[in-house]
Amino acid sequence: MTAKTLSKEKIISAAIEIVNNQESLTFTKLGKKLGTRAQSIYNYFPDVTAVKVALGIYFYNELAKRLNADLLGLSGKQAVKAFANVSVQFALSKFLVAQQVLGIPKGRLQDTDLNSSFDEIHKILRIFLDPLVPDTQRQLVISRMLRNLIIGEIIHVGNERFNNKLMITRDSFDQMLEITLSGF
Repeated sequence: MTAKTLSKEKIISAAIEIVNNQESLTFTKLGKKLGTRAQSIYNYFPDVTAVKVALGIYFYNELAKRLNADLLGLSGKQAVKAFANVSVQFALSKFLVAQQVLGIPKGRLQDTDLNSSFDEIHKILRIFLDPLVPDTQRQLVISRMLRNLIIGEIIHVGNERFNNKLMITRDSFDQMLEITLSGF
């Protein structure tokens, strides 16, 4: 494969394969996967962290599409619960990629495109929270609480730390959502 046939999309696709194979993401591995020299990838990304940022953008954009499709016609607390459940299930279905996204270094989180794709997820949640919680400060706290609950669920279930025969994880997550949502 020559540099002319490379694209950011192909590199991201190869990066997803590498991550899903639980291999460390390097330009050398990307080059091998794409049938080109590692140096060719520098024409598209300055470093591996930039590839991870691109994975984050891809991940959040796909999640936004999924949320928009699955939450169509829902409102109120039912929509907020669905938002949380869809977010968790989506991330768990792509857990190894989600781990890479969550592991993007703090200094790189200020990427404009990454922020834009991340903000799209928050806009979806705010659409459902606005009629339920008119106070913006309280809405911020509830939004943060829901995001913490979602990310915690993804990390613990994805790492198989919630394996208890007393209750399946989905049921405990639903109960945690009920407790969270009963406050407003």
